Amino acid sequence: MSNTPERLIEALGLTDDAIIDPKGDFRRAAACRVVTDTRSLAPGDVFLALRGERFDGHDFLETARDRGAVAAIVEAPVEAPVEAGIAQLIVADTRLALGLLARYHRLHWQGRLAAITGNSGKTTVRALCEAILSRSGPTHATRGNLNNDIGVPLTLLQLDDSCAQAVIEAGANHTGEIAWTTSLARPDVVLINNVTDAHIGEFGSAGHIAQAKAEILSGLSPDGVAILNRNDRFYPVWAALASGHEVLDFGIDVPARVQAVDMVSDEGFYRFTLAIDGEEIGRVALPLMGRHNVMNALGAAAAAHAMGCAPVHVLAGLNEAEGVARRMIMIEGIRGTTLIDDSYNANPGAMRASLDTLVQRPGPRWCFLGAMGELGHYSVQAHEALGHYARDLDIDQVVTIGEPARAISTAAGARGRHFDDWAAMIDFARHSLPSQASVLIKGSLDAGMDRLVNALRSESSGDDS
Repeated sequence: MSNTPERLIEALGLTDDAIIDPKGDFRRAAACRVVTDTRSLAPGDVFLALRGERFDGHDFLETARDRGAVAAIVEAPVEAPVEAGIAQLIVADTRLALGLLARYHRLHWQGRLAAITGNSGKTTVRALCEAILSRSGPTHATRGNLNNDIGVPLTLLQLDDSCAQAVIEAGANHTGEIAWTTSLARPDVVLINNVTDAHIGEFGSAGHIAQAKAEILSGLSPDGVAILNRNDRFYPVWAALASGHEVLDFGIDVPARVQAVDMVSDEGFYRFTLAIDGEEIGRVALPLMGRHNVMNALGAAAAAHAMGCAPVHVLAGLNEAEGVARRMIMIEGIRGTTLIDDSYNANPGAMRASLDTLVQRPGPRWCFLGAMGELGHYSVQAHEALGHYARDLDIDQVVTIGEPARAISTAAGARGRHFDDWAAMIDFARHSLPSQASVLIKGSLDAGMDRLVNALRSESSGDDS
């Protein structure tokens, strides 16, 4: 499926007066990619100049020309376009233009697409779903964190005839973002994983977060399937909004269509029988730690089932699942300790889930926690509540770094300890960690807790985080 000049012009709804092509090079071009970063641009590509808080793609038009771009999509023509040596397609807003291009591309792609959202676990669910679907055929999926109003269109533009199915993430830090990206993706299957109070500072309340996640239902195709978490407190709201569509719910210890039956735990790893609509599909020994990952696995299984994946592929995908870097990954640490690297990100619900997993591991049990971001005026309350939670779980040592994480260790009482200096905390950890301890390391991305993971890993474990 090629992005020809005619297709790009049609997708953007351009008239001749919005196209500056003094040499006629663009209209004569063959198939061309749309690229937003000149570092990945190749001859024959079209450069789309995005504007952000810290950058302006319009400053790189000459670079795009020098790298062989046949045209640039811009918000206003550059001065002396003939001298610029690059054709220009003029639009009102390049960010919106990127969405229009992605929507046009998606509508001309004949495959089936699943879209996933939620406060926590959506990357893990996406990875699990991709692992399952790829067993039945070539599958395209979101890469990295391309899940916002720029990342989703870029992912959609990568769809081609080599794959018949796709799974994408849809994230948001403000109301309306998922409604927009889902209108571009036109999913056949959507999944709402949970609400765990992430980004509550931006949205103002858990209810507003649930509303934002529910936006994914607005883009669901008429005969599409909604995958919903039966254990989440907002399930009744989402189910009501999904009326008119088939709802395939998943959960633990609830009457859901997709369930984990006969679930047992072994030091944080779970085995269960996967049941769909009352039929036991088979046994799963999930290689991912934590009860919350059982929920993620059920969501992925439900989505894959709705996409038409065979049970044998669902079971193989779950049983052979690989963890996502810096998300509950076990690493050999110094003095025989086991590090649980969950340093990628954090929110109140995810923090509690990780602590719940830690207490299932052999003692002594330590945790090193950084701050949770994007909580707004809920921040102090949320960090204090987490400290009380850790204290009640009887974790041996609760160590925090930086503000506002201090509130966690303070609320943890006598077992809490706080540091403002990284060197001091690392020195304390290296000299005080008991041998054979289980050690959880977690915090929001900005907390940089991966530094501690690297400082405490054993020499034999390498650096694969």
